[in-house]
Parts: sequence; C-alpha cells; structure tokens
Amino acid sequence: MSERNRCLRCGACCRGLIIEAYWHDVLREPRLLDAKTNPTGLTPEDLAGGDKCIILVFPCPFLGEDNLCVIYSTRPNACVGFEPGSQQCRELCPERRSKEALVPKDERR
Repeated sequence: MSERNRCLRCGACCRGLIIEAYWHDVLREPRLLDAKTNPTGLTPEDLAGGDKCIILVFPCPFLGEDNLCVIYSTRPNACVGFEPGSQQCRELCPERRSKEALVPKDERR
C-alpha cells in the first residue's frame, strides 16, 4: 500500500460520515442492533427485506478512543468500501487536507 493510501488513523471518516447498515451487516455484526446504534429498535426481520437500514450517526459509536474501529473485522460494508486516501478521505481528514495544500495543484491526483 502506498503512503498516499495508508490510513492515518485520524478517525475523520468515523466522525464525519453517516453509515447505513443493512441486514447482511447485522448478520455479521449483531452489536449494530444495540439500543445506542439502533434507537428505532429495528429487528433483523425488519431489515431482511432490504429496504430498511440502521443509520449510524457520527461519531460512529464503534470508534474507539484510539481512533480505531472496535468492530473492524465485522464492520458494515459501507465502511469496508471506504478507501484511505480516496477523494472522500482527503476531504474529511485534516492531516490529508493540510498535506494537499502543500502540493502544487498540477501535481495532485
């Protein structure tokens, strides 16, 4: 993994994104149904149709004090698909934004 795409562990993605967790996410990580993350009280049966989801508001309740995900191995697919160093990451991460400001525009990706 290139330095550009390495996670800086700033936690900005977990503090700045609204994550949708669906039925398959809940099957993999049942703690998504906890009252803290699921105030509407949706059940796995409610989610099984695929048209409903649990919304994890920010900051994500699974973000640890060390800025690491406490459910990393079973995190929702939306989190799995978030790529360190992506445009969205660069917009959220304060450290990446400050580094981008130092790079001339014609050299940015």
